Amino acid sequence: MASTEPRGRLRQAASSLVVTRRGIGFVVVGLLSFAAAPLLSLPAMLYVTGLLLGLVIGSAAFVFVGHSRVRIERSFTPQVVAPGAQSRATVHVTNLSVLPCLEARWEDHLPHGISGDSMGTLPALSGSHSTASRVTFTYTLQGLQRGRHQIGPLRVDVQDPFGLVYRRHSFGTTVPLTVLPRRVELAPIAARGGSDDGATVPAPQNVGIGDDDIIARAYLPGDALKRIHWKATAHRAQLMVRQEEQQITPRASVILDAEPSSQGTARDRKDAWEYSSGFEWSVIATASIAAHLARAGYVVTVLSSGRSVDRVIADGQDTIEDAMVDLAVVEPEPVDHHGRFEPDRAAFVVLGRLSVSRAQQWVAALATSRTIHAFVARGTTSDALDLLDAARWKVVSYTPGDDLAEAWTHLAGVSARAAS
Repeated sequence: MASTEPRGRLRQAASSLVVTRRGIGFVVVGLLSFAAAPLLSLPAMLYVTGLLLGLVIGSAAFVFVGHSRVRIERSFTPQVVAPGAQSRATVHVTNLSVLPCLEARWEDHLPHGISGDSMGTLPALSGSHSTASRVTFTYTLQGLQRGRHQIGPLRVDVQDPFGLVYRRHSFGTTVPLTVLPRRVELAPIAARGGSDDGATVPAPQNVGIGDDDIIARAYLPGDALKRIHWKATAHRAQLMVRQEEQQITPRASVILDAEPSSQGTARDRKDAWEYSSGFEWSVIATASIAAHLARAGYVVTVLSSGRSVDRVIADGQDTIEDAMVDLAVVEPEPVDHHGRFEPDRAAFVVLGRLSVSRAQQWVAALATSRTIHAFVARGTTSDALDLLDAARWKVVSYTPGDDLAEAWTHLAGVSARAAS
């Protein structure tokens, strides 16, 4: 095994050598000169052959020893970006060899979903004992598609001074850059569960209303006797009354259906999930609703049907950014874990296409929620929709091309009609 590894590395190194068009021209002319020398009785042409082929061989040896030991350090500012936003990549290249490195062309590998001008010229570097053995360069990246994208390795093409041969190196490991899911601005919801016209829309849950939440203040002339707070009066040795204010903590759950067949996806031959426009729409909807409710003052529980997303957006717990990062990397989840759900009284569910059996599973999983608002993909069977309607779900159907803000407005309209 030990003897084969050096040979394997040598073959890999040799395969990294690429002869340019100019180099190929030198080889062709050299071979023609070699063939023509005896036919034309011109022995001097053999010198031309030797010169041309010697230059190509010497150039190959020249680039073979260049950039043999290089350390790559890469970082991003910021490390997490919104879709369409830019991040700056900073790359440090250090020559670890005592031999100097040649000037070369570099290109950082960018996966699908990331764009940027990730190529340039790497200046010559001195040996490792010199202060000029390190160089830093930057370039700009733009995130186009949600996910955790691996940037790298750095490809370096070292060319000889004559432009006959270059060697293609790959240095360093990959470094992740996370692109968050796209979010859509949604119309405001009423602060206490009622719209301006009195219709009920997604309502907050009133929790924590009790003696511990009551604020007592000193008695003022005209205060009703029934408002006297006797416990506070005894403690303060003066008349105290109950304050009018109540503490209301609105809560809501936002749940993503990540089951592959519901979202119209499956694994391909490379064991990667095929792209599903329906699943991407569902992720955008989940992210937009969660962020919208959090900004409106809700304590938001964000869940997926599996285990990959489980966040509570509230002071002292998770942040919106935490939930968005989870949604940035969420993938279809073949196994449901509905048993872990403890949904709030108001729940927003983004579902794929449902069969009757799957609709029954969702109704059972969210049986404790008082108000359920659901986006359901078109293609769901009529019997499944009847089950949701019987469970008093407020449902709006969608296709991946639908405008989310408009669908959200329709959802509020369904809630208003149900309450009237």
